[in-house]
Amino acid sequence: MHTNLIFLGLLAGSLTTMATPRRATLVETSCASAVDVAVPVSLDAFKCMKNHGYSTAFVRGYANGEFDTNVVNNIRNANLARLGIEVFMTPQIRSEKKGSEQFQELYEGLKENNIEVKTVWLQVTSPIDWNPSSKTNIKFINDITKTAKDYDIMIGIYTNAYDWSQITKDANVKGGMLWYWNVDGVGATGETPANFDDFRPFGNFVGPTVKQFGQKENICGVTVNRQVTFAGISIV
Repeated sequence: MHTNLIFLGLLAGSLTTMATPRRATLVETSCASAVDVAVPVSLDAFKCMKNHGYSTAFVRGYANGEFDTNVVNNIRNANLARLGIEVFMTPQIRSEKKGSEQFQELYEGLKENNIEVKTVWLQVTSPIDWNPSSKTNIKFINDITKTAKDYDIMIGIYTNAYDWSQITKDANVKGGMLWYWNVDGVGATGETPANFDDFRPFGNFVGPTVKQFGQKENICGVTVNRQVTFAGISIV
């Protein structure tokens, strides 16, 4: 019997407008390119990415059990470069802080800098960093999603079939957007095709919204991961 993860009140939007989850059946021409970053990125670098055809920047807002202060300037610079913006958090289950506290720190850190979000992507990956107990992990994830609901913020999930199985024992998801990853290694030689043809359902996810197909690549002088998204996922 599968355990359920409950994602309440999932509507749409982030700093920008999020698309409803769609199945991986659209042709590649319906897709757009995106990057995710976990380092400080200048305005010029984001403009360079925009000029190279990237439409959205996923920026890290929380990691190592604390608010990532780089997110503030990264959001401002990406916005000035007219990129769509999404925020993700890398929670730390081994921290003394509950999931709710970690989410609150992200929320308050953004709010103090006059940044309002309606979507946060939660990274559920790297099983070695999680608790051996899937029940403990599920409780932690639900603590975050419930707190997000209290703030009227939507949660999307970054994971893949293996990580999800190892961390949650294939818990079923009721609603929620999926950002999955599939690479053969780091760098350009480790890329998989920039489409959704390799997606196979898991955890009751209805279909992907974003795929990470490249990791640790140099784009415009910045180390980024590369994504393909359904066109229109984010609009400045």
